[in-house]
Amino acid sequence: MRRLDSNMDATHHEKIVDKLMQYRGKIPKDGHLSTIEAKYYCAQHREHIDFLISQIEWIANCFEKELIR
Repeated sequence: MRRLDSNMDATHHEKIVDKLMQYRGKIPKDGHLSTIEAKYYCAQHREHIDFLISQIEWIANCFEKELIR
């Protein structure tokens, strides 16, 4: 079976992170939210996006160091 080369280069990672940051910027800030629940879920959503960005940066670093091929 032939293996498909699915490695991404640095520009792919940068584009993904850029889109996530744009999306994160569109999540309403606490001043625009009227309930505690809305504030909580928006804060959680931002934290999850931040975590995903850190994971993308980690994997990009692994590709750069050729720990992942």
